[in-house]
Amino acid sequence: MRFTYLGYIVVGALALLPATSMAQSVGVGIGTQGFNAEVGFDIGEMFAVRASGNYFSMSHDVDGDDVTYDGDLRLQSVGLLGDIFPFQNGFRFTGGAYLNRNKVDITATPTSNVEIGGTIYTPAQLGTLDGRIKFKDIAPYAGLGYTSGRGEPGFSFVADAGVMFQGGGNVALTASGTANAIPGFATNLEQERQDIQDDVDDFKYYPVVRVGIAYRF
Repeated sequence: MRFTYLGYIVVGALALLPATSMAQSVGVGIGTQGFNAEVGFDIGEMFAVRASGNYFSMSHDVDGDDVTYDGDLRLQSVGLLGDIFPFQNGFRFTGGAYLNRNKVDITATPTSNVEIGGTIYTPAQLGTLDGRIKFKDIAPYAGLGYTSGRGEPGFSFVADAGVMFQGGGNVALTASGTANAIPGFATNLEQERQDIQDDVDDFKYYPVVRVGIAYRF
């Protein structure tokens, strides 16, 4: 499934490239956005455009008020990036935007009494707590980077460092147990959601660091 996703990215990005005589490139890499595949082409000596796709998944615990959630993190993004080479060498400034599908699914099934919003609830009352953390669909990007052997055919080393402005995220949280019928539980569950939201807000500026190799035709 993961390799299929990357395959669609590469094929789709290639389809975006116009049939010109300009030098084109393909590359792969890895970084804080996950595994990366991209294609690009030059626009004169100072400018270039890249279509970039990223994917990664992992499990990671997410802490609430008194509950530790099992988290399923998925990093998925497709970006269109423009490069400016102001010094006629490999150093570049980059700007653009990503179609951002980064998300975290969280779940917890307490086996003992836990505190939610200042009130103690039993496992039967809570049932299963399910949530999802999503970020902005369109995330602007700004950064800088380096491409070795700029303008020369063959393999090159590439590196990027920047920030993706994906916002603080939106947290949704529900419970399946009988506590939904208890007065005041909705307010307490909202407090639990807000505690998670406060932690998620730290990721509104997502750091992007990536290294890889590219082949220029």
